[in-house]
Order: sequence, then C-alpha cells, then structure tokens
Amino acid sequence: MSKVSIRDIIAPHFIPTFNSRKTNQIYEGGRNSTKTSMIAIKIVYNCLNEDNCSAVCMRNHQIDLRKSVFREIKRACHRLGLVEGLDYKATVSPMEITFFKNENKIYFAGGDDFETIKGTIDEKKLIKIIWFEELTNFKDEETIEQIKATFTRGNNDWFMALYSYNPPKNKFDWVNKWADKKRKDPEYLVSHSDYRTVNPEWVGKIAIKEAENLKKNDEKRYNWIWLGQVIGLEGLIFNPDLIEYVNENYIIENKIEIIYMDFSIDSGHQTSATACGCYGLGDDGYWYLLDTYYYSPNEKPVKKAPSELSADLFNFKIKMTKEYKTITDRETIDSAEGALRNQYYKDFGVRLNPVDKGTNKEKLVDYSQDFIAQKKFRVVLNNNNQIFKKENENYQWLPKSIESGKPIPDKTEKDLPVDERYYNTHSQSYAYTYADHTQDEFQYWVKDNLVKLGLKY
Repeated sequence: MSKVSIRDIIAPHFIPTFNSRKTNQIYEGGRNSTKTSMIAIKIVYNCLNEDNCSAVCMRNHQIDLRKSVFREIKRACHRLGLVEGLDYKATVSPMEITFFKNENKIYFAGGDDFETIKGTIDEKKLIKIIWFEELTNFKDEETIEQIKATFTRGNNDWFMALYSYNPPKNKFDWVNKWADKKRKDPEYLVSHSDYRTVNPEWVGKIAIKEAENLKKNDEKRYNWIWLGQVIGLEGLIFNPDLIEYVNENYIIENKIEIIYMDFSIDSGHQTSATACGCYGLGDDGYWYLLDTYYYSPNEKPVKKAPSELSADLFNFKIKMTKEYKTITDRETIDSAEGALRNQYYKDFGVRLNPVDKGTNKEKLVDYSQDFIAQKKFRVVLNNNNQIFKKENENYQWLPKSIESGKPIPDKTEKDLPVDERYYNTHSQSYAYTYADHTQDEFQYWVKDNLVKLGLKY
C-alpha cells in the first residue's frame, strides 16, 4: 500500500466535507461532478482507518450493483494505493470487499433484496456507513428510512448515511421534495456540485465539449444534466425547435446516400393506431425520419387483423428498401406487443427486436431528449410524416401526473380538424386522431439503438 494524499484524488469542492461525520450527508449534482468517486473514496478511507467500521453500498436493484457501486469501490481502492490480494480481497459471490488490515468489510445490497445480506454481516464489525447511490431510483423516503434503520440497530457510536443522486427534472419528485425539506435540517449536510467544480483534466475535453454543445442547443436541458438543477416538467416533452424539417426532395437534391435503415413499431391493433417509423442514417452524419406507416382503426367498422398489419409493415419495409437501395439494420417493437411480433415472424421469418420500455416513462423520454438535443435528427416532411410532426408538437405531460411525482405523457386522443387529417399512402387510410403513437415508436427506436446514436445508458 502506497501513501496517497486525499487532496490529489478528490475535487477541491469536496475537501471541506470529506472528513465530516455528520449522520446524514446528501450529495447532489450534475453529470461528471465526481460525487460518486468522492463518496467511494470516503467509504474506503474510513473502513481502512477505523478499527470497527464496515459499510453497505446500495442500489435500488441488486442487478445494478456490480457495474456501478462495486466497480466504483474497487476504483477507490486503487486510487488510495491499495493492491487487490495484498491489501484487500474482493469477491462477487457474495459481493464483498474485505480489508486485511482490520477485517472490516464493505457489503453490497439491492433495495429489492437487502434483507438477504443481514445474515452475512459480521456482528463484531458494526455497520457505520450506508450509501444510497442513485437515490432517485428508490421508491420513497419511507423505504430508505426502513433500510437505514435495519443497519443502525445496536450502533451506539458514530454513523453516516450517504445519499447521492442527480436531481430529477420534476420539482414534485419525492427526492426533490425530500432534499428541499432536509436543507433546513441542521442534522443534514447538503452538497451540490457540477463538472465546473472539477479539474478539467479529470472531466476530459470530450465531456466538456458535449456539455458546451448541449448548452448551445438546449440550455434548459444543460442546466439539468450538467449543472444538476431542477428545471421542472412544463409544456411540451420534446422541443420542436431542435428537430429540423426538410422538404420531401431534400435527400435527392443534396445527393445524400442512406447507409442503412431502422424500423420501429408501436402497435395498437383494435383499440388505437399502429405506427411504424423508417429511420435512415445519411452519409452526411444526420439521422432522417424517411417515412411513416400509420394506421388508425377509428371510425372503421372492421379493424385490420394482425395478419393484415404484418403484411402492411413488411410491404412498407420492402418499398423503403427499394426506394433508398439500402439494407435494414434493426427492426424494433414494444416488448409488450406479442401478437404482431409472432405474426410477423410466422409470415416472414423475421424477429422484431422487443425493446423493454421499462416502468419509468420519464427515463425513456430522457434518452430521446438527449438524442434530439444533438441536433442530428431531420424529418422528411412528406405527407406521411405530417402525423409525426403533429404528435410531436402536441406531446406533453399529463398535468395531474406531474404533481404526483410520477409523470406520464398525456395520451388523450384529440380529434384533428378536417383540414389536418392526413392520408397515409402505406396504410391507405386517414389519420383521424393524434396522441403519441409516432412518439412512442420514436422512443422505442432510440432506446433500442443507444450506442449507435452516441447516447449514454
């Protein structure tokens, strides 16, 4: 083990609080603020230098532990000059780190299974530290208080509960309301940080450029992601000004070659519209919404069966393939949609990729907002894509859901004026209503292609 100065491995912003033993410590901030790294170092430092001090590092889900807090703690060990095998032992099953100097341990647990590790804890080594990483993913304040109480029993000495998170956009989210309340509580330390408080060399030129580009394109979103500010959920979900609409002959006129295409489906069958977007990557580096299949069953006495929709979607793909003389890379569909997926495979031997949209609609939206903010997305404004434009311009959060802290988009289908009803050439039907069907399939496409779209998980 080599000697390392703490001042050399944590951002100056955290120096005043690093040695704090305050029972409750909240660390909030934006991307690349290094708060997670600092907390990991703080935990390892205390476990290494106290005779009777073990810790529990937590994520809401056990499955997230290995690639997040476990990896971060091992990095902290390295930064403190510790050598695995000489200074500490790390195991995955059970997931633990043991320091040879004093036999203190760091345990790792998910909020969904934390009860299972209680029996493995060495009662001779008290739990002095508990870390709630990505606090926003935990259910509510009551949940974290119950977990904390479990590990503080029998502890008559000092104890630290560390909370780290990036503030949600919605001011009504339970974490934001909880943090606002705790700022006034003298028993709580509250630290806010962002990438500007960190050595630029640690942040990196690429990340700084990414932040600056977002500030230029969408300052409000920059304030949230990079500065960790609560910006609120008001008005439209997507900023239409960040989407470039081009005329239907734009690709031909500018001699743009489409390298490959993706297709993404939101299926409604009998009850609501089925939408499929065709997205193409141009050799100019831009992504294009080339065309849209849209079928609405409204006001139709006989609705299309899955077999008919399957044929329609396949013919749509064939038409787009011939038109742009390129290949298909990925075909995406909502994972909850089994009937059409099975029908498509039965008919054409092609497996549509089921994308898990998850339970957090706000997170799914975030990915798409990040993509749009790159200003690398263009919509070919042909007649079939008019419905995308209309739905995008009217896509907003359901007001009552914002105040509940669990926002969902407003899915109320609204009648279009007669002069705004669009005839879709692929489904040979009119789009009579707009809600969010094209916006859903757009989000499925983004979620299913994060890496190639240059987005972070």
